[in-house]
Amino acid sequence: MRTNYGNWAGEPMSAAASGVSALADRFFSALEGNDAAAVVSCYAPDATIWHNFDQVKMTPAENAASLRDYFTRFPVRTYKEVRRGYLADDGLVQQHVLHLVCLDGRHFDWPGCIVLRVRNEKIQLLEEYVDLSSFLQRMS
Repeated sequence: MRTNYGNWAGEPMSAAASGVSALADRFFSALEGNDAAAVVSCYAPDATIWHNFDQVKMTPAENAASLRDYFTRFPVRTYKEVRRGYLADDGLVQQHVLHLVCLDGRHFDWPGCIVLRVRNEKIQLLEEYVDLSSFLQRMS
């Protein structure tokens, strides 16, 4: 279940932050729907996608290739306990629990945090922070 708290300070969202939220909704819905093309359509052409566990900067095309493998290995994923805070009018921080179902039927919850920076209604920068050790433990 998505829960959008607006600004963590409890203030109402600006119109620009509302647009950032709508883009984030499209982005995470595309991830849940196994739609790599829709994910990539949310990115600016020169976007950077970065993960704390490997510290590699990816392009949207590189991210699309990795997403196809991810979608195959985890055919069902749901973002739960979503909490968002807005960064001025050009980004957000989303904390969530990602519920994953593996091909073999195992399932588990994996907490994470994603920071998005938006320019011209597209994701310019995505930074994902997760605990990879907990993920690897559950996969073994």
